[in-house]
Amino acid sequence: MRTTPNSESFDILLTEDDSYCRDLIRSIFEVAKWQAPVVAQDGLEALQHLNTHHADILITDLNMPRLGGEELIRRVRQSHPELVVLVITGNGSIDRAVSLMKAGVFDFITKPFTVESFLGSLRRAKEYVLHVSEMRGMREVVGALMVALESKDRYLQGHAGRVRDTAFELGRLFGLPRHDLKFLEHAALLHDVGKIGIHEDILNKPGKLTAEEYEIMKKHPIYSRDIIAPVGFLAPCLPAVLHHHERIDGKGYPHGLAGDDIPLGARIIAVVDTFDAMTSPRSYRSALPVEEVLATMKEVAGKQLDRGLVELFLAHFDEIIGQPQAAAVLAQ
Repeated sequence: MRTTPNSESFDILLTEDDSYCRDLIRSIFEVAKWQAPVVAQDGLEALQHLNTHHADILITDLNMPRLGGEELIRRVRQSHPELVVLVITGNGSIDRAVSLMKAGVFDFITKPFTVESFLGSLRRAKEYVLHVSEMRGMREVVGALMVALESKDRYLQGHAGRVRDTAFELGRLFGLPRHDLKFLEHAALLHDVGKIGIHEDILNKPGKLTAEEYEIMKKHPIYSRDIIAPVGFLAPCLPAVLHHHERIDGKGYPHGLAGDDIPLGARIIAVVDTFDAMTSPRSYRSALPVEEVLATMKEVAGKQLDRGLVELFLAHFDEIIGQPQAAAVLAQ
């Protein structure tokens, strides 16, 4: 099984018919103390290699015999969409460059190139490969955690995904920039992952929790934070995950924050989490009617939930929940 590449170990395929250029690039790799690329002398040879071997980065010339670079790029983008493609070219045509960028080329190395310009392009490609690998790994880990959590608490089936989607819509309507929306999505998806550390007898108890059991349940935001804290690029998600059960009046947990001291992401998640939890069945009750839930949210606005966010949620209910889903929910 292939592991995530590190900064020293990448599988790079160089496709170049010019022997002088091949030797120059090999020398650059050697001087930089990077793993030497696998070499193909034309597009057909490159395709044959990719049919049986993995590659993280493809460096290709455009003008080659048998199969040129443009056709090679078109084919590999279909068969290997995650392959990062760098193009070596002496053709400075803007139209051609735009066409290749649309085809999925990551960067261009223009002949004649310097060692630094070549290495700069390759470093950027390596950073991108690492980022994609981290994201893929994160999705796999999150998926496994969600499966494990939902196997413990049958009432959480689909909850995290719905909260993620509705939090994104509420955040978008609030005017959050795309960068913040992405982290809001991650935080909303992972907000309850700490419940994996709560015993099933508490998660699925059909009656009211005892005071002791409730204190245990109140630890799940801390567990959620601790689970995702080692994942460096999720650091911006931690405040929203940790504080999604705080209340505007300061009577929430785990830290009793109040008002604007509660991170915005946590306040957004609290609104949509409240709606989804109340309109979904739980071990201790059936799903509540939507009209009753919306009326309750109005009542607790300014005390439990952020008043402005509740008003925004109610004003754009159909848009946030989705027209078909909203109609189905309102028909309950």
